[in-house]
Amino acid sequence: MIQINYNVDESEWSKNFPHYKKCISKTVSETLDVVDTGITQNIMITFFLTSNKNIKELNLKYRKKDKATNVLSFPMQSFYMDNYLLGDIALANQIILKEAIELKITKYDYLCKMTIHGMLHLLGYDHKTEKQYKQMKKFENLIYNSLKLKYDK
Repeated sequence: MIQINYNVDESEWSKNFPHYKKCISKTVSETLDVVDTGITQNIMITFFLTSNKNIKELNLKYRKKDKATNVLSFPMQSFYMDNYLLGDIALANQIILKEAIELKITKYDYLCKMTIHGMLHLLGYDHKTEKQYKQMKKFENLIYNSLKLKYDK
């Protein structure tokens, strides 16, 4: 079972993404279906849906980068009772909207892509080297295409 918790501190999320829970939960499920995690316990993930200002503060505090970003992941990968705490993902409303427009894709498609990206980080994937980048990009595309095939009917 997958348990997703949402902490929303930016009122614009409900306005700009009224179906964010449906989008995120389908994306999380698909990511865990495609990536063989080997996890058999209940999986818990928390999403922090926030503003550019708040994600900028998190980015500075945890990554020493003084700028807003679209997604941040905080892997935990620890057990608590019968649950596997995968980690937390922070998403910035305004940046996701802005980048979706720039990339000429729907805001929900881009939210899916950022959720996949964050999930892969929680699962231990990274993109610091060219080899890691290619592997992560391959998974991102595979999950996204699988998601589109299942839910765009």
